[in-house]
Amino acid sequence: MIDRVHFVLQETWAILRSSRAMQAAAISTAAIALILLGAASMALSKLDAIARALPNEFEASVFMQMSTPREQTLQFKAALETMPAIAQVTLTTREEAWEAEKQKLASEVNLADLPNPLPDKLTVRVHDPAQLPAVAEQIAQSPLVDEVIDSRKELQTVLSVARLVRWIALAIGGLLLVSALMLIYNSVRLTINARQNEVQVMALVGATLRSIRLPFVLEGMTQGALGGVVAALLVLLGASALSDYMVRQWAFLRDTPSGMSPILLITSLPSLGALMGGLCAWWATRRYVRI
Repeated sequence: MIDRVHFVLQETWAILRSSRAMQAAAISTAAIALILLGAASMALSKLDAIARALPNEFEASVFMQMSTPREQTLQFKAALETMPAIAQVTLTTREEAWEAEKQKLASEVNLADLPNPLPDKLTVRVHDPAQLPAVAEQIAQSPLVDEVIDSRKELQTVLSVARLVRWIALAIGGLLLVSALMLIYNSVRLTINARQNEVQVMALVGATLRSIRLPFVLEGMTQGALGGVVAALLVLLGASALSDYMVRQWAFLRDTPSGMSPILLITSLPSLGALMGGLCAWWATRRYVRI
């Protein structure tokens, strides 16, 4: 058993050292495929994170009746906070709202002598943005409430965009993954064709079919892993430079949620590259390595 393992590792190392040009081509092929996949994954992950965060910015504004006493408003607020679907309820008193309005319009008109026409307002946020319209309708049924504004049309648009982004991410990721598999498979196939003489020599000295195929599989895994390392470093450098440029151009992007974690990218691309390289090499050896 030890001798077989030593033989396989020795053959794998010999194959990796034998044709540097072929190894460079295979690694660069894997790197290009994984760069495309990694860049698309980071971009779509960022878009998906933004799409997920946007619905949380929507809230229901509940305007109380002018005749509602403050004590009843506070009781109503406490009752809303007990509802399972509601995450947070914030009270803006009519006095606070009127002061803010007077400061806002101070340069245009003097409102100091006018009576306060504004009611108390409750700002309601829910755990699941999709539940906001139903919660708003339930709140509007209270006799203490004058009007509820929930921006449901805008919310439905954002939720539709979020779903579309996720489906696009799955579709593009799947296509790029298939493209990467085909590129690596063709590279391994060319490597096997270039080493038919070595395969015949190993068969003549008594190597089993599994022992002949395994070095090619390990070679494919090594090529894929190295390509994944190169791809991860290039994608991270490119993403960092692009992110800095975009933040300088559009300052509002500074507050947007982050997408894929760099640590996840560094670990996933080499692992995915090794898996893809191993699978493609195994597939190619099953078809083209014969004794």
